[in-house]
Amino acid sequence: MLTEPTHGGKRVTGTARERVIDAAVELFAEHGVQGTSLRMIADRLGVAKGAVYYQFRSKDDIVLALLTPLFDDISNIIENAEAQPSPQRRRQAAIHGLVDAAVDQRRASCLFRGDPAVGELVTRHGEWEALVDRMRSLLWGARPTHSERVAMSVACTGLYFCTTDPGLRDIPDQDLREILLRGFLACVSEPVPEPAASPPRPAATQPGAALRDSVPCR
Repeated sequence: MLTEPTHGGKRVTGTARERVIDAAVELFAEHGVQGTSLRMIADRLGVAKGAVYYQFRSKDDIVLALLTPLFDDISNIIENAEAQPSPQRRRQAAIHGLVDAAVDQRRASCLFRGDPAVGELVTRHGEWEALVDRMRSLLWGARPTHSERVAMSVACTGLYFCTTDPGLRDIPDQDLREILLRGFLACVSEPVPEPAASPPRPAATQPGAALRDSVPCR
């Protein structure tokens, strides 16, 4: 069992399951789910593999322990968003809720870095895949353009990466939440039209030519 564990030479606090999950999250972020083994998790904690196996029967069980609370949050977000009176309000509620969930469930966000193992696990849980489809409909709307779909993909990917970026760990959750929301909305908002380009002036009115032409011939 996990007793008096150390991590990087320091004593680790928290329940045994939490310590396993924390170590797994670090390794998932570094190597992906497919590239992480129970042995690696045990080595990170400085314990025997059996101690990890005592808490979780498989690596998938660790992933499920991370994903279940996240998808519970997403289910609540979708129900709240779908109850809004207009498509715009529904989209706004979905975006605000998604940002909140990503910050509140920062450990689970690392799983959405395009890891195929996670995609396969979500697919095997049909109810989760259905939630993903409902969330996508809320974010995209009825007939999204290619540009809108790409912008939403960029915003979501950035959201997952920022919440798990070790370089951003010092940012308090509330500050990170506000910054991410502004960035997300800026990414998916309609672009400001570029001003129309001025037509090229004829050669006679190019700089120097205009001044020369204004001088009477002598």
